[in-house]
Amino acid sequence: MNGIPLDGRLELLLVWLIQFTESQNISSEIMPLALNGHYITWPSVKTQEKFINDKRYIPKNIIYTRFQLCSDRVFMAAPRYKLGVPFTLGNMDLNNMNKCYNYVKPFPCMSKQDSGTGTCVSGSLINAIDLVMGQDGILWVLDIGISDTLNDHPSRDGDPKIVGFDATTGKIKHMISLRTLACRAKSRLQYLVVEYVKEATTVLYVGDGGTRSIIVWYVQSNEGYRIKLPHSTVQGCTDGPQEDVFYIALVEHETCNYIYFTYLSSQDIFRSKTKDLRKRMNPKCIVNMGKKPCKMVFLGVGYGSILYFRIKGQNHLYGWDTKQSFLEENFMIARKSKDCRTITHVDVDNDGVLWVLESNIQDFITGHVGCFGPSIMLTPVFETPTPVSCDFDSNTDETLTLLR
Repeated sequence: MNGIPLDGRLELLLVWLIQFTESQNISSEIMPLALNGHYITWPSVKTQEKFINDKRYIPKNIIYTRFQLCSDRVFMAAPRYKLGVPFTLGNMDLNNMNKCYNYVKPFPCMSKQDSGTGTCVSGSLINAIDLVMGQDGILWVLDIGISDTLNDHPSRDGDPKIVGFDATTGKIKHMISLRTLACRAKSRLQYLVVEYVKEATTVLYVGDGGTRSIIVWYVQSNEGYRIKLPHSTVQGCTDGPQEDVFYIALVEHETCNYIYFTYLSSQDIFRSKTKDLRKRMNPKCIVNMGKKPCKMVFLGVGYGSILYFRIKGQNHLYGWDTKQSFLEENFMIARKSKDCRTITHVDVDNDGVLWVLESNIQDFITGHVGCFGPSIMLTPVFETPTPVSCDFDSNTDETLTLLR
């Protein structure tokens, strides 16, 4: 950490420790939650039997990859990577947690998630791949309209859309078709972020990695557009845009908000002020934050300004406070992995506790999970964050290899 003054380093560490201490004081009794495709709540035994007979329910093909915490509930996306996923959006009551069996039920209901009926008129969900819990109680869900995506020939069952549900009642409040903003042949919609601007304006941003674009949608005026990003954003990419993963993250600072974005295989990380995106910005408004020391997998934002990530192929959880320069010495290790599970998403609950959703997703993708299905855990993080440089001292060879 030679590049940062001692006072700056102490201040950064103090911020992380305060957040850690606050979450530690909540409860030491919060336990990890084990999840599995065998444990879901059905509306009736008859429905369950019908789904099993029709091969629309194959427990080992269910995996939860994204989640959002809201008071005493957790909402989860179960992408339809394979056949046999009865619902793609579920929720669970955290007040009735069982250490062995935690049952997930469809949200808002099973009938709204039948694959093959996902038009904007019906409101059915085809394949929920990301979700955001809004500050106004709206659960925003990104549905790509394509199922069985790990198959050589995925099924296109509807148009891509964003659905806004009332998180309390389950009623649909917003139905936004992205048909005119997405390219049927090239688009790869992957991540959604939601910004609440002053004067009751809600803006949705969707990353489209396949077309090197960010879709911007104004909810209240029911209109949107697509911003084409400059070629510099894919400079050094080892994969083509249609095969790569395009990450976007909303970070809120005191003065303004930013969208941070990068391709997994690209060399650099970029950001743009959201107010510039809302003005159909000039490419000069994009700021290159610097070279990435590794292939960073964005996992989410917590505590306003901390961008959490992991390194491709590794399982440790890292964090970077975006108020600091984009330098390795400003990275913190938020949690060291103790098993083979890979984190796919993070979120912070109302009490300030950081949670991670983790699973053996690589085994799931390659079809090596067995009949029981993937091992999925929703886990609170109570470890003390430590600077990456401290880990250099204790395990230099391993950490230096990860970050290069």
